[in-house]
Amino acid sequence: MLNANAPIGVMDAGLGGFTVVRELQKLLPREDIVYLGEGKYQPYGNRSEAEILHLTRQILTFLRGCGVKVVAVACNTISTLIEQYQPDFDFRIFSIVQAGADDVARLKPSEVGVLSTMFTAKTGQYARLIREKLPQTKVYAQGCPWLARIIEDGDFDQARIDTELRSTLGTLAAAHPSLSSLVLGCTHFPLVAENIRRLYPQFTQLINPAASQALMVRDYLEREKALRSDGSGSLRICTTSDPQVYRRMAGIVGLEKISSVELVPAPVPLTGQG
Repeated sequence: MLNANAPIGVMDAGLGGFTVVRELQKLLPREDIVYLGEGKYQPYGNRSEAEILHLTRQILTFLRGCGVKVVAVACNTISTLIEQYQPDFDFRIFSIVQAGADDVARLKPSEVGVLSTMFTAKTGQYARLIREKLPQTKVYAQGCPWLARIIEDGDFDQARIDTELRSTLGTLAAAHPSLSSLVLGCTHFPLVAENIRRLYPQFTQLINPAASQALMVRDYLEREKALRSDGSGSLRICTTSDPQVYRRMAGIVGLEKISSVELVPAPVPLTGQG
């Protein structure tokens, strides 16, 4: 039986998962949250499957040590591999890719673009999950090698952001001029949604899976009778990167009730990797 007073864990390869924390705080204000942003080895989307799994299992082990009752994997890249690491842990883990695919299924577009990291695009997971419910929907994947890294730097260099969007999303927009629905398939990307709207107004429907993932967590805890019945909620932010960047970005995103922002040891990379 789950301990209702245990915290909710949220993990991401960086600070993009703050968008999920924001939704959880809106939906579940009494819950304590432990966030781990593994920024040292970001972007995960440019790494191999073996590297990603090796690092992910260490992040989840850290959260297990924090006594979490459930974990929301706010990283799309890591979520594509959930079937390989969920069996190693005795708490429920929620994939943001599944949340995004469910959002598309509810909207029922005839075609949809997915802007993501290179790894997420290559796995084809979004297309597979979307077509399970909408077999006729056309899914166009577009990988961005450096957009998450640029956002992770925390300075929101507009020129760099726009250049990366033009070289990636611009390709998708040019190839499919009638395409209007776009999944923001990396939790960093909602932070530059205004850039996307400004550069490519054809995308009138930007799909941010963060809210749906928060609902998945809420519904599960409700079924398990593991929602916290009292308390005012708190947020502990842990990072393997720069705590000052994370503290500043938490304020920009609008996170509340922050109890601490702390540097924690980074995972040990695979031998020969870094």
